[in-house]
Amino acid sequence: MSWGNIQYGLLLLAVFVVAGLLVVIVNHFLLQPIRWRRQLNERIKGGKREQEVRAQVFKAYQETQSGLIITLAQSIAGWSKVENLQRHLLQADIFINPGGFLCVVGILGGLGFITGVILHNLLWGAGLCVSLGMLPLMYLRWKKARKTAKIEKQMPDATELLARSLRAGHTLQSTLELVSQEVQAPLGTEMRITYEEQRLGLSMAQAMRRMGERVASRDLQYFVTAVLIQLETGGNLAEILENIGLIIRDRLKLKSKVRGLTAEGRFSAIILGLLPVVTFVVLYFINRPYIMTLVTDPLGVKIFTGAVISIIMGALVMKKMVAIKV
Repeated sequence: MSWGNIQYGLLLLAVFVVAGLLVVIVNHFLLQPIRWRRQLNERIKGGKREQEVRAQVFKAYQETQSGLIITLAQSIAGWSKVENLQRHLLQADIFINPGGFLCVVGILGGLGFITGVILHNLLWGAGLCVSLGMLPLMYLRWKKARKTAKIEKQMPDATELLARSLRAGHTLQSTLELVSQEVQAPLGTEMRITYEEQRLGLSMAQAMRRMGERVASRDLQYFVTAVLIQLETGGNLAEILENIGLIIRDRLKLKSKVRGLTAEGRFSAIILGLLPVVTFVVLYFINRPYIMTLVTDPLGVKIFTGAVISIIMGALVMKKMVAIKV
């Protein structure tokens, strides 16, 4: 092995180490304090802002049902698709109406296509149009999954608190209010909204169903179903909630075990996905004329496009391989 290859390997290793250190430093000194400050502000506000924003979203949604974007979406995809989009937005805590969200998707897709036209490459324009148009949908899915994961972690403690409060003699309504005060967002906020809805005129069954629609969590659906059955047929709700809490804890333990067993596959997918990108960036700074052939030469553009498509397909396949539903 020549000295040049050793230097090149050491340089790549140094780039990875520096990048890792930068990520750790930014997370520790910038992102973590911001996250703690945000949690503290949400705790102080007590979820009032979330309730006001949800009310504004519902009002805007009702007012924009006859808008141009919604009309086009209804004619192309059907009303049920638009209604599902509204539910997904609420489940992700994205407080805009479906028309505004579709406008963002269309604007980003149009910008991507225009960029391809400026570069005189319709293939790149189509690729950028799809990629940029998918960004809001990916953000929606990420926010929804993040909220669902937080709620599932909070559910065991919340159900145990509900069961103890019911055994102490509290009503279901007062128990919901207590849990909304003791449990942090997002589950505490959802419980507070449910309590306020039934206090302002909705029946408990309707308020529970609405909470089930706002949260895409199977564990929360167990809780909602148990409450609805108890409201219709009666029974010992405290004991049911304790059993649900035990089931949720067992599911979370199994998920953690599965996540640990698939950690190697997920880490391999991340490394294999980032390695071509990091190599491209390093070669761009070390030998720019050599790597720019992939962009300037017509054959290089085709090879580069095929490589990008292959990387995306490989990432999707590896993600499917390590994704185990529990």
